Amino acid sequence: MYQYAELAHWLRNQNTMKMLPAQVDIDLTNICNQDCYYCNSADFRKEQPVQKNYQEYIELLDKLASWRAYTPNSYGTTHTITYPGGGEPTVLSGYENVIEHTIDLGFLTSITTNGSKLHKLLDRVNVDKLRKIAWIGIDIDAGTEDLYETIRQSLTKTSLFNQVVENATNLVSVGVNVDFKALLNPYNDNYEALNNLFALVKKIGGRKLYIRPVIVNNIAHPITQETILRLDSLSAKHKLPYWVNTNKTLERNYKKCHQMFHFPVFCADGGIYICCEGKGNPQFKLCNWDNGDFRDSWLNHRHYEIYEKTRVEFCQPCRPNLSNIKIQNILDNPSLIENLYL
Repeated sequence: MYQYAELAHWLRNQNTMKMLPAQVDIDLTNICNQDCYYCNSADFRKEQPVQKNYQEYIELLDKLASWRAYTPNSYGTTHTITYPGGGEPTVLSGYENVIEHTIDLGFLTSITTNGSKLHKLLDRVNVDKLRKIAWIGIDIDAGTEDLYETIRQSLTKTSLFNQVVENATNLVSVGVNVDFKALLNPYNDNYEALNNLFALVKKIGGRKLYIRPVIVNNIAHPITQETILRLDSLSAKHKLPYWVNTNKTLERNYKKCHQMFHFPVFCADGGIYICCEGKGNPQFKLCNWDNGDFRDSWLNHRHYEIYEKTRVEFCQPCRPNLSNIKIQNILDNPSLIENLYL
């Protein structure tokens, strides 16, 4: 709540200081070694396949770490960096150096990955540092190789499934926080597929299984009460906790995407997009991060223009939905900020 209150307070008092984003996403590459049938970045990757030198991300991280000093008339701080993958982040040559530098700078670090090249972290980064990673979330979607390939469609000569399982097992064995993520879809929304999925994650030693609905053509796969009961039963059977994320489909109470000031995405094409679902879309591009100093463009005229012109009623379900709801609640009832300190 403090993070939401901070942004809501700034939105009501914008004439004082600049507000720095709490979290940024960084896409290390637009290239992927899989072609998941539901991928929302497929067109962007196809149009602009990018593989930068990892040193560019080292320089970006240094700028993020010194943002408060660079913009002294500001509050808030960038404390969390997630590598979600506009492509597969671990495909970037030298990505392990970027992850290590992120940890060394003190950022709360997390990675969403298909897990196929995580062995590079174990091979080249000190284990004590790896244990500082908040979480590594491995998109798995299925507990058997055949179904895994039906959904995720590896572009390599052989399936990536066994390599992913091996990498995850090795990371868990040295104490790294590894979670597993599955997009619920028509292929795996049945007892057999979910049972295999729970069994695999339990065998590997994952902390938790995160379930969220697949979104295709702006329509989320329905998570029925029957599925919830099935998940409850399997969780008890395998003694493995799970969490279903339905936040994307909660009813909106906001008309503006407030998270545009708190959650930018630094994409591999060199652009900063202030909509996490708008990667590659010029409508949401703030500026370039790989040319000039992006910190000079934060909260400029262009930033406000995107915020004011975006009509969220036409947006597909997205990650910041719950955050926007909570921020709007505080904007509508400012006393909620005061209640934080009672």
